Amino acid sequence: MKSKEELGKHLLNIGVAIIVFAVIQPIMNDRVDFIKLIFSVVAYIVLVFLGYFFIKASEEKENG
Repeated sequence: MKSKEELGKHLLNIGVAIIVFAVIQPIMNDRVDFIKLIFSVVAYIVLVFLGYFFIKASEEKENG
């Protein structure tokens, strides 16, 4: 299903935005809050796994 693949791509894009705005930018500005940093990294990992899962699920439905 194309919709699952697109959802997976959007989740990956949101994950990249989290890394840029919640992890890299505070580090560059010397405003690191470790609680927010840990939460952001966990959110990134969850979104990447979900995005990957949706993309793979979409490929499996198309192939079989």
